[in-house]
Amino acid sequence: MVRRFFFWWHNLGFKLIFWVGITALLVIGALTYINLTTQREYLLAEVISRAQQLSDTIIRSLWYDMLHNYRDSLYHSIQTIGQQEGIERVRIFNKEGVIMFSSDNREIGRKVDMKAEACYACHAEDRPLERLDIPERTRIFGVNSHRALGMINPIYNEPACYKAPCHVHPPEKKILGVLDVTLSLATADERIEGLKKRTLPLAALTIVAISTIIGLFIRRAIYRPVKELVEGTKKVATGDFDHTISFTSKDELGHLAKAFNNMTKKLKEANREIQNLIQTLEQKVEERTAELKKAQYQLLQSEKLASIGKLAATIAHEINNPLNGILTYTKLIERKLAQDSVKREELERFRSYLSIMERETERCSNIVRNLLDFARQREPSLKSDVDVNGVLEEALSLVANQIALQEIQLEKSFGKLPPIMADPMQLRQAFLNILINSCEAIQDGGRIRIATEYLEGEG
Repeated sequence: MVRRFFFWWHNLGFKLIFWVGITALLVIGALTYINLTTQREYLLAEVISRAQQLSDTIIRSLWYDMLHNYRDSLYHSIQTIGQQEGIERVRIFNKEGVIMFSSDNREIGRKVDMKAEACYACHAEDRPLERLDIPERTRIFGVNSHRALGMINPIYNEPACYKAPCHVHPPEKKILGVLDVTLSLATADERIEGLKKRTLPLAALTIVAISTIIGLFIRRAIYRPVKELVEGTKKVATGDFDHTISFTSKDELGHLAKAFNNMTKKLKEANREIQNLIQTLEQKVEERTAELKKAQYQLLQSEKLASIGKLAATIAHEINNPLNGILTYTKLIERKLAQDSVKREELERFRSYLSIMERETERCSNIVRNLLDFARQREPSLKSDVDVNGVLEEALSLVANQIALQEIQLEKSFGKLPPIMADPMQLRQAFLNILINSCEAIQDGGRIRIATEYLEGEG
C-alpha cells in the first residue's frame, strides 16, 4: 500500500488532487467545527436566557407569598414549577445557605455547602451577589445521564419587605436569599447531536463532491495536457518530429502546447538541414578518402620504383652472370658445330651445356618475373592465408645478390607461424624496405639476423 502511494506520489495529477482534497478537508472541517460550536453556543445562550426569564418570573410570581410569609402556598408553587418539563429542580435558600423551599422535599432544611457550585461564585472571593453577571451566576454540571444548567438569582430586600409589619429585615441587608433554578440540557444536547449527525455526513459528502469535481477538472485541464506534452517530448526525443499536440486551450498550457509544436517544427527543419549536411560531408569524405587511397597507392608505387632503382645494379649484375655463361656456351657450341664432324662425346657435352644454359635462363626468368611482379601496379588486397615466412623469403631473394656483393653474413631463424590476414605485396614491400635499409646501414662484411617467432596468447 505504501509503495503504491509513493508510486502515485510521483504523478502530478495525484499530487494536485491529494492537496486539494487535504485543503477541502481542512477548510470544510474547520467550517463544520465553527458551525457546530456556534450552534452549541447559540442553544446554550437560549437555555441561559430561558433560565433567566424563568427565574425572574418565579421570583415575581412568589413575591406576594414571600411578602406575606405564605409558606404553604410557596411550597406548593415551587412543587408545581419543579414538575414542569425541562425543569430539574427549583429551590430557595437563605443567605446562610439553608434550603428553605425546594421541589425536592429531601433537601428542605439542609445547609448548602458553601464550596458547591451554586455558592462558590459568591463566596469564593466574598463578592456581593448583586455584582455578578449572568455567566458568573450560571453553571453546567452532570445529572444522571445528561447535563443540566443551574442559575442562581438573588432575592433582594425591597422596601416593601423591610417595611412590612410581619418581617424583621433591616434595610442594610441587601440580599434576603437566593433562588436556584436547574434546567435540563437534554433537549439542547439532543439538538446538538442531531445537528452533528446531519452536518458531519453533509460535510463529508461536500468534501468528496468538491474533491471529485476539482479532481476531474485537474485531470482534464492539467493532467491530460501535461501527459500529452510528456509523451510528445518522448516521441520527439526518439526522432519523431512529425508529432504534434492538438490542445486548443487559451490558457498557459495551450500556449505551452503551441510553443511545443513550433519547437518540433523547427527541430524538424534543423534535422533536415543536418541530414543534408551529413550527406554532403559523407560524399566529401568519400571523395577525400578515394584521393588519399590513390595518393597512398601512388606513394607505394613510388617506394617500389625507388626500391627497384636501388636494386637495379644488383639485379643487373645478378642477371649478367648467367647471361655471360649462356653467351660463352653458345659460342663454344657454335664453334664446334662449324667443324665437319662432331663426335658423340662432344654431343653429350653439348647436352650438358644446354642443360646449364636452360638452368641459367630459368634463373634470369625468375629474377625478371619477381621484379615485374614486385613492380606491377594493383589495388591492395587482403588475404586470410598469408605465409609471413614465405613473403620474407621472397623479399630476401630480391636482395640476395646485394647481400652477397657486400659480403654480409645472413642469419635466418624462421619459426612456425600461423597464416595471417594481410596484403602480401605491401608486406613484401615493407620487408624489402627494411632489408635494403639494413644493407645500406651496415659496412661490408657485417651481419643481418632475421628471426620469426609465434608467441602464444599475444596474437
